[in-house]
Amino acid sequence: MTQYTENKNRKVFNIDFDGTLTTGEYTENPGPEQSVIDRVKELYMKGHIIIIWTARQWDQAPFMIGWLESHSVPYHGVKMAKGGSDYYLDDKFIDFNKFYNGDFKGGVSEQ
Repeated sequence: MTQYTENKNRKVFNIDFDGTLTTGEYTENPGPEQSVIDRVKELYMKGHIIIIWTARQWDQAPFMIGWLESHSVPYHGVKMAKGGSDYYLDDKFIDFNKFYNGDFKGGVSEQ
C-alpha cells in the first residue's frame, strides 16, 4: 500500500494535461512527459492535492483518466473544459524550472 505524508501546509496544484503531463499538444495518443509526472508523484506523496485540469471536453474524460492510470499519475480529481485559449494569464503561475526545482510562489512546504 502506498503511504504519503500528511501535510498540514498542503497546497492544491492544478496540473494541465496536454503539453504539460503529455509531450506536445492535443493528440489522440500523447506520450508521457515523465519529468513532470515524477514531480507530480513527489508532490502527491508529500500530501499536496493534485487536480488534473484540461481544456478537453467532458466526453474525453474516460480517455484522459485511462491515460493517467496507465502512466501511474496520482491525482485527487479532474476538471474538464477549462476553455481553449492561446494563452492563460494566471496570478498563481509557476514556470517549469521552478516547478521541477520545488521553488513555488507562496512557499509550498516540502515537509
